[in-house]
Amino acid sequence: MSALSDLRVIDLSTNVAGPFCAKLFADFGADVIKVEHPQGGDEARLIGPFADQSNPEESSALFLYLNTNKRGITLNFDTQQGMFVLRQLLSVADVVVESFQPGTMERYGLGFDGLQELKPGIVLVSITPFGQDGPWSQYQATDLVEFAASGLSSVNGLASREPLKVPGFETCYQAGISAFSGAMTAVCHRDAGGPGDHVDVSILEAATTIFGPQILAAQHSGRSPGRRNAPRPTGLFPCKDGFISLNVRHEPTWRFMWLFFDEPEMADDPRFATQNARRERNQELEDLLMPRLAQYTMEELFHGLAPIRIMVGMSLDVGQIANDPHLKERGLFVESQHPVAGAVRHPGAPFLMGETPWELRHPAPTLGQHNRDILTGMLGYNPRELDRWRAQEII
Repeated sequence: MSALSDLRVIDLSTNVAGPFCAKLFADFGADVIKVEHPQGGDEARLIGPFADQSNPEESSALFLYLNTNKRGITLNFDTQQGMFVLRQLLSVADVVVESFQPGTMERYGLGFDGLQELKPGIVLVSITPFGQDGPWSQYQATDLVEFAASGLSSVNGLASREPLKVPGFETCYQAGISAFSGAMTAVCHRDAGGPGDHVDVSILEAATTIFGPQILAAQHSGRSPGRRNAPRPTGLFPCKDGFISLNVRHEPTWRFMWLFFDEPEMADDPRFATQNARRERNQELEDLLMPRLAQYTMEELFHGLAPIRIMVGMSLDVGQIANDPHLKERGLFVESQHPVAGAVRHPGAPFLMGETPWELRHPAPTLGQHNRDILTGMLGYNPRELDRWRAQEII
């Protein structure tokens, strides 16, 4: 039995943050029903890369990853019949995940109070760029906007260059994790006898929590940390076949590194005897270190330095990560068979549980794949009604 198999979640969200929150429920056993508009569905279906260029709507790698283990239906709840069916679904749900602009659920009569009338104790999770209230609440944003507004860009990159953003959707994934954590906290409180709850997740605030130590430092120093060069040797360095990351800030690791290079006398060189000295002589130290690192491959440096307690990592590309023997032994990557995209390989369990393990039960749904199963099997509608609704673009 999966950990969350007693929960039903209705996923009304689109793009990344909300679907990732709902995915975490689905991957640990909850019955997650993804509701999409019949015309196009989730916007994430349009985001490449695509596994099948001839059918991009059903083969977005992002969508396929974010929606594993969910069942999917189409429903236009701007129609009277569509709204009636949606309310039926919500009345048998434990959690609702939505990412509409603040006020939208209320206009549908499905704000927190309206949902409590449908299903007392239900948990509503609202994920928006800037939260349900406040002066920015009606503004739209992308991950790039959130990364900059949270302050993360201000400390990312070199001091001599412009602020940087990391690739992907980091702030959205962080918000999805925050939303899942908040929803599970609300479910636990409800199951202990408390009421339902409204979990208000601001992507900006979820991202800003990553930035906590820098904010604290700014409060005490009176200035922003900004982008600065770390004391050497710390950072990414080229080697024979790629790059490695090194963190050799402390005196014992400084000595261990030179023992690895078989040059113990360098550990006592007065030019680099302290962190401050190494910071002041960054370029000189780098000029000494580069030719030594260039003699070794990433694997030689990793397996040579890591066992002597030096923090070192290989800068792997996506293909190397997908075939990494450590991750393979841990079982991180899984493969599903999608009816359109074919074999799809992606990360699996975000954490491991011994008694109620993560499980890949089925791939992401095609658009409206489970209309008949859910609308006739679960809600009891006649199949002929579904044919009529399809013609009317209700589903």
